[in-house]
Amino acid sequence: MAIVGFNFTKINAERKPVTEQNVNIESNAGVSNITELSSIDPKKTLIKFDFNYLCKFEPGLGKIEIAGEVVEIYDKDFATKVLDYWKVEKKIYGEVLQDVFNNILARSNMEAIFISRELGLPSPIQMPRVDLKQVEKKEEKPKEDKVSKSESKKK
Repeated sequence: MAIVGFNFTKINAERKPVTEQNVNIESNAGVSNITELSSIDPKKTLIKFDFNYLCKFEPGLGKIEIAGEVVEIYDKDFATKVLDYWKVEKKIYGEVLQDVFNNILARSNMEAIFISRELGLPSPIQMPRVDLKQVEKKEEKPKEDKVSKSESKKK
C-alpha cells in the first residue's frame, strides 16, 4: 500500500458577513467512489479513491468544500478484495481505511487552513497557543533548597 497520486479536483469556499461572535466549526470527509485504474505492472493494481471534504463555519459564517482523488497501488489479489468489498458494501476495506482517510484529512485540513486564512475565517484546526497566565503561575512558585534552609537555621 503506497500512495502514488493525490489531486484536488474541486475547491469551493465562501465567507458570509459576520453576525455572531461564537463560531462552531464542523469538518467531515468521505469517499464517494472507488475505481480501478490501469497499471503497467501486471502484479499490481492502482485504485483511485474519490473523496469529498467539507468544513462548515456555523452559524452560516461560511464553508470550504474540497473534492479530490487519492491513488494507491496494491498487490493484485489485495486490490480485488478492496474493490469487491466496495461493490458489495459501499465501504472501504478495513485495512485500507486508516491510510486513505489519514491522507485525505492531512492534505485537506492543510488546504482548508490556508483557504480559511485567505477568507478571514477561523482556522478549522485548533492551533497551539501559549497561555501567559499558566507560565506566570509556574514561575511564581520558587523551589526551596533544603540545604539553604538548614544553613539559615544555624546562623
